Amino acid sequence: MAKIHTVTLPDIGEGVIEGEVVEWLKDVQDTVLQDEPVVIVMTDKATVELPSPYPGKIAKHYYKPGEISIKGKPLYDIELLEGHTAVPAPQSRLKESSLPKPCPLPPLAPSHMSAPALAPGSSNILALPSTRKLAQEMGIDICQVQGMGKAGRVRPEDLRQYVRPWPKENLDTPVLRLEGDKELPIIGIKNLMYQKMVESKRKIPHFSYFEKAEATRLVRLRQKFKEEGAKKNIQVTYMPFLLKALSLTLNKFPQFNSSVDQHKLIIHQHHHIGIAMASPLGLIVPVLKNVQALSLIDLIYAYEELKNRANTNKLQPSEMKEGTITISNFGVLGDGGLWATPIINYPEVAILAVNRIQKQPWACNNEVVLRDVLNLSWSFDHRIIDGDQAAAFSHYCAHLIKNPAPLL
Repeated sequence: MAKIHTVTLPDIGEGVIEGEVVEWLKDVQDTVLQDEPVVIVMTDKATVELPSPYPGKIAKHYYKPGEISIKGKPLYDIELLEGHTAVPAPQSRLKESSLPKPCPLPPLAPSHMSAPALAPGSSNILALPSTRKLAQEMGIDICQVQGMGKAGRVRPEDLRQYVRPWPKENLDTPVLRLEGDKELPIIGIKNLMYQKMVESKRKIPHFSYFEKAEATRLVRLRQKFKEEGAKKNIQVTYMPFLLKALSLTLNKFPQFNSSVDQHKLIIHQHHHIGIAMASPLGLIVPVLKNVQALSLIDLIYAYEELKNRANTNKLQPSEMKEGTITISNFGVLGDGGLWATPIINYPEVAILAVNRIQKQPWACNNEVVLRDVLNLSWSFDHRIIDGDQAAAFSHYCAHLIKNPAPLL
């Protein structure tokens, strides 16, 4: 008779006691090798692939994608291969596969409210440790909060709504469903993006600004670096040049490198620039730290290393945090597209989207000629940034793209 071994959610560390099942990499009846990844679980710290401790065949899943698994509780059953016996073994190594969950937002409760001790019965409330900590910082008894997550789970947005209720949505309007429709759960990284974008649009009054930057000299400069990089097997893209131009622009306009905390503007001295990238799990935004301190050569190497780690799912949680402004390159998606209206990565106050450099008509000495042109699409927080400030900021960045000597 086949032996069944039940695999539980392991101790992932850092006080994590539960995690969302994002994806089963092995279905029931699939064979699995020892240390072969079986399931992707996302906690409030990171997203990890959990490997099988033994070879065998998957016999049962205890959770569906989107459901919350608990540390020490059954995760899946494995039918062991003949001759194998489950014995206590050192905890399997966890492979970091992608994103941490965004840090909790600044407290919304009045500063004079003291954080209460853990309320009696609060251990029975379903909530991540980070959510419990946020409740204490906000001076909220988590037992009084109605959780709107799965199985009544209390989420950070439930805490914020408890303090400052949002206008209720019209739940009477049914969602259109037609025969043959297919429903897909929004979970994992895509769910984080879902929540983050809704939060940003709800809290930030966006306005956009568009500008064309003549990039002939930048194209020539990048070509020289590209040829040198090829000798060292380094791919030189335009992104390091844009990061340097953005950082130099922030030096001149520091208020664009800031965050809003209620009625206070926090101007950051470090340029931690987030770079939006597509991944198999969804949109991710790794952060290149201290760009203001890096030379162009350093930026080329640093960006290449960060991009490679992102493409191979080797990003560390620290590389996904503390961004102060974001840049998104939709030009890598193909030949189409001229402009965009990107959504600000809350609580930042600005974001830049760029497309690919293309030949476009350009007025020069009363003649229309073809030039290499880069379209800049900005979105700004109108609570902090006025139109004239946005125009000056964009003009200076476009000037650096047209005349890139200061980037060196």
